[in-house]
Amino acid sequence: MSFDLPLPAFAPDEAPREVSEAATYLRLLLERAVPNVHIVSIARRPGVLAKVAVRDGRVPGDLLSNLRHELGGERIDIVPWHAQPQRFIAAALGLQEVPPTLLKPAIRHADVLVGEIDMRGLSGWRGINRLLASAVTGWRIHLRAIADTPAWSTLTRAMAERRALSAVVVGHAPRGLRVELSGLYALLPLAAERQVGEELQVRVLKMDADEGKIVVTRRLGRTGQLALPD
Repeated sequence: MSFDLPLPAFAPDEAPREVSEAATYLRLLLERAVPNVHIVSIARRPGVLAKVAVRDGRVPGDLLSNLRHELGGERIDIVPWHAQPQRFIAAALGLQEVPPTLLKPAIRHADVLVGEIDMRGLSGWRGINRLLASAVTGWRIHLRAIADTPAWSTLTRAMAERRALSAVVVGHAPRGLRVELSGLYALLPLAAERQVGEELQVRVLKMDADEGKIVVTRRLGRTGQLALPD
């Protein structure tokens, strides 16, 4: 059996061909080479791209290079398995950060909100990257332009009005804090240390539809004063 997770129902002209046999072959090669790695699932388009979801171990880079040579230059992406679907899906797509992701568990659909640039790049040639990410995670992935969402429009109006909004700290980023507001993620640059889950008052400073990026500040109001300490 090539997939340990439910495979989404693809349309006949969408489904990767030979995926079961090809995935089984790659699974055997990997299990012989690195028996200590737990392979969760594999999806593969022979000669183009393979995605291997793993946990409890790592696959050495030199082994991947050897396998790629043996498979005629086929790229092999190792995807760290994660119990949280949003993180698993982001890793399968090749994203460093988890984008806003709307899940429909009953039908295992995931709408991933990205910028216009990623709309093109993440699908890959003939949509192969997105299709194999769907197959390896068991979620049918749809890429949606973040700028087309109602939340983006809401933040656009708030930015024009210089209006303060409530945000929640969801994590730390290399250049500051990652916060959530109106269901979307934003960067609060050069921010002091804060606890995950802490609420802040922020103002939208910049929005980039191409990259799907939002930058906020704690300087509130037309006078530009800092928000009062909590």
